[in-house]
Amino acid sequence: MSDILNPRIMKSYRSSKVILACFVILALSSFTTEPGKSEFLIVNTQQSTVAWTGYYAFNFGEHTGSIRLTKGEIEMADSRITGGFFELDMNTIEDVDMRGEGSAKDLEDHLKSDDFFSVAQYPSARFTITKTKALQDGPNYPNYEITGTLTLKGITNTLTFPATVVLKDGQLQATAKLKFDRTRWDVRYNSGKFFSSIGDGAISDAIGLEIHLTASGC
Repeated sequence: MSDILNPRIMKSYRSSKVILACFVILALSSFTTEPGKSEFLIVNTQQSTVAWTGYYAFNFGEHTGSIRLTKGEIEMADSRITGGFFELDMNTIEDVDMRGEGSAKDLEDHLKSDDFFSVAQYPSARFTITKTKALQDGPNYPNYEITGTLTLKGITNTLTFPATVVLKDGQLQATAKLKFDRTRWDVRYNSGKFFSSIGDGAISDAIGLEIHLTASGC
């Protein structure tokens, strides 16, 4: 007991505790990294495209078209997408498979009407990224899983889809293909889910989108 109470031994014991505490702090700090500073890349609306596809439910055939982006930005941190958004001008809905025919204009007007997207009341749509996840499936597969909210006709729902993202020389190229259920946004025209009597005239509830975004720093 007298040895333990020896001042020299007590001083050495206290020094050992201090050294141990410092070691623990350093060890813990090595596992903690300060979050990277966010960088915002602006979407080039002239070089970016959004293509849509509408399908028949029981007949072979489809309609394809495009819609223009008005603005967007991608938030990056440590060379990874962490957020962002893009907006679409619903007034620019265009059919391309019947381009040059009078029926193309009729289809465009119908898509803009209250049967579909009520463009006069809701002239824009917006997708906002809320979550991203890196994928490691190989070079020929999508390398991101994107989750976000799509606001269409004033209704907001969540979508998750794969995407391929390439960042080179400060420029980002992102490509995604997805389908979404239009009825979740109250687009019910000729949906077999709601109008069972239409039979072969039903239109698929799925709308396909193919998105190509180009973004870079200011």
